[in-house]
Amino acid sequence: IVLSLGLLADQDLATTLAVMGSSVGMVFSGYLGAVGLVPLVKWLWFFVGILLFVPVVYALLREFRQTVIDKGDQDRRELYEKVALLTVLVWGLYPVVWILGVGIGAIGVSLENICYAVLDLFSKILFSLLMIGVTPYESVQVEQDERQLEKEYV
Repeated sequence: IVLSLGLLADQDLATTLAVMGSSVGMVFSGYLGAVGLVPLVKWLWFFVGILLFVPVVYALLREFRQTVIDKGDQDRRELYEKVALLTVLVWGLYPVVWILGVGIGAIGVSLENICYAVLDLFSKILFSLLMIGVTPYESVQVEQDERQLEKEYV
């Protein structure tokens, strides 16, 4: 997702790779916190993940956004702002689920996994649909236009 946002914003490769590295570290820290057996270690890894999340959010909302604004393409800017906001908001809910599940045990493993699955649907599938520009009415319109063209030229 970070790579797609970097390419959409036409961000330089070094910055994009740095943000991708921070994102990978963030996810890996969450994993280490989830499999940790000692509560102090679990929370330590959680906070390391949060610290790695901060530069990702900053880059997506500030650096990448400024780059896309500087390019001057209004359509690209609008698309970037939609998908970047979606990404930051949904990714911000993952730590909440972690706290409620692994962190304090307020929800069971099944509900935790359901929450992660729903967040994955929004963060990946909705992101992809927004990126390729699919709307429910657009595909119907294309089919109707094609049928109309066939009728006119037959």
